[in-house]
Amino acid sequence: MAINSFATGWMTLFKQMRRPTGFLQSFFTVKPGNVYDGKKVAIDIQRFGEKVAVALKSGTGSNLNDADIVTTKEFEPPAYGEAFPADVSDLIERQAGVDPHTDAYNGYTGKLVSKIMTYFMLAMDMITRGVEVQASQILQTGKLVLTGYAGETRYELDFKAKATHFPTVGTAWSAAGSDKLGDLEALGDVIRADGKVNPDILIFGAKALRLFKDDEAVQKQLDNRRMDIGMIAPRQMMTGATFQGTVWIGSYEYQMWSYPEGYEDPQTGDFTKYVEDDNVIMLSSNTRFDRTSARVPLPLGPDPRVAALVPGRLVDRSIDLDVTPNLWCTPSGEQIMADLKSKPLLVPVQIDGFGCLNTQP
Repeated sequence: MAINSFATGWMTLFKQMRRPTGFLQSFFTVKPGNVYDGKKVAIDIQRFGEKVAVALKSGTGSNLNDADIVTTKEFEPPAYGEAFPADVSDLIERQAGVDPHTDAYNGYTGKLVSKIMTYFMLAMDMITRGVEVQASQILQTGKLVLTGYAGETRYELDFKAKATHFPTVGTAWSAAGSDKLGDLEALGDVIRADGKVNPDILIFGAKALRLFKDDEAVQKQLDNRRMDIGMIAPRQMMTGATFQGTVWIGSYEYQMWSYPEGYEDPQTGDFTKYVEDDNVIMLSSNTRFDRTSARVPLPLGPDPRVAALVPGRLVDRSIDLDVTPNLWCTPSGEQIMADLKSKPLLVPVQIDGFGCLNTQP
């Protein structure tokens, strides 16, 4: 750059970025044995109904029952890996935000470390959003279909959820005569009957929430001055979600949430919300959702020439994300690759303990 004869101030660097939040995946937690070395993870499942004791006929023996039926399910997690190249030629370029008159005295090693840490942070954010997509698909469909940049399917898993847990309303919520409270009450009853839990959480898509709030029957129920039926009092939370308030529907009290967060679709680049506008997710705070992770093998460690720059296995305690960083060099040492890998899988163990209502047939 040309040297000016006058003094020039240098403003602080501006970075436009939004860190991932992970509200939906926060319902999935790590249990003992869920982080492991290997390819697959398995779980034994026992389901008991709500049978009632039947009176015996005089002179007969006890009714026989079987309490030893076990189903074993096995899952293989999808693999994630995000890599960034760092060239030696990049180190002679000015770092963003650094005064050009002082950048030349910062040293190559310092610049390299700064770049590598930035790359790992960006990769961590990308993988976190990938896991949030898992949570989004599971809670709204009971399935996983993870696609690539061309829209091709790269990973698919069907958890075999019942269709009755993912109903579409008979009358669109945007149409006259819709019964929003009745639609939600019916889904709540299905979850209680099948999942053996009391549903108490609703996560609204943007349009579904607006139509719910505008509904005359909903407003009438919330405005009842002689009964504590519920209250709408929105509060923005650190998770990226907004707590909208509480409402009684049928026999159950629900926390109402909205979640405007999203991600860039890998195929189109368009902003895509994690919760579709017309959907309402319903679950219980007692529903069992598991997070599992297969540790990525790196038995030989990173390239010895850059081993000192590797931060070691990273674990994000706030969302239980386990990732393995790696660095390696080209033979000439003129390029370093920063790579972050992880193999997480979210598992709706209690598959009958949640559902999703589509409000637009």
